[in-house]
Amino acid sequence: MDRFQAIRVFREVARCGGFAAAARTLNTSPPSVSRLIGDLEQDLGVRLFNRSTRTVALTEEGEVFLRRGVALFDELEEITEEIRHRQSEPRGLLRISSVVSFGQERIAPTIPAFMNRYPRVRVDLHISNRKVDLIQENIDLAIRIGGPEGLDDSSLKARKIYSQKLIFVATPAYINAHGAPETLEDLSHHHLVNPISGNWGVINEFRQGSRTVTVALPAGFVVNSPNAARNAVLSGGVMGLLADYLVTDMLADGRLQRLLPEFATFEQPIYAVFVHRSYMPAKVRFFIDHMIAALEPAPCAQ
Repeated sequence: MDRFQAIRVFREVARCGGFAAAARTLNTSPPSVSRLIGDLEQDLGVRLFNRSTRTVALTEEGEVFLRRGVALFDELEEITEEIRHRQSEPRGLLRISSVVSFGQERIAPTIPAFMNRYPRVRVDLHISNRKVDLIQENIDLAIRIGGPEGLDDSSLKARKIYSQKLIFVATPAYINAHGAPETLEDLSHHHLVNPISGNWGVINEFRQGSRTVTVALPAGFVVNSPNAARNAVLSGGVMGLLADYLVTDMLADGRLQRLLPEFATFEQPIYAVFVHRSYMPAKVRFFIDHMIAALEPAPCAQ
């Protein structure tokens, strides 16, 4: 039995959820896939999959083997690939998970240029605020808000790719109708939408030069979606406290204007989180570098 080939087949069956689907991915036949899985199970002395006429599911032993054994195999493949193709382009499927708003607004637009530059890379981007298990769910890279101290697994590492802050903005129509606030206290006389996610947006601490100012914002309109808050502001009926990356283009073309420019929330870092390995896969390393180059700070945040 070719152990490496058997493990490669096992990985694809687990990922695809079936022998036939794995065979199509590997460009081989279902009987060949079944034979290699049987040989691997016999060699290990355990059943890796529970089979029925309709489904194939990992056993408990299969889950352990996927989590630990295949991870080691993946690393060996990456090391081999790194040595054989040290100067070559990144290749393979890059699986990315990202928080919703930042993924939609900033991550997705960076991907076409990356794929044009590295055509041997395929990208699978999952947009969700669910905190994924990178190892269990076979994710190469996760985009998360908050620092590396929030990592609950020592097998993970993080690299900062961006820092967001919230700023006050409104349309010219709103300003013409209601005027522009000159102080934070003036906000009590304005219609304001405030995006809230967890504690972000609840505790309103603003930086003014070297000072920290705490103020309770009007709570007449709160929303848990940054994009929804931006759309509300664009209606012209409210001003808003929005993430800088959401409004960069609109500030540049005049659809929005910044208010109270001397005030902004403290920066909140956004990190690329990945599985710690001695040899980072080229597709992951190159994409992180690509994102950092593409995610220039918003001019309004200077």
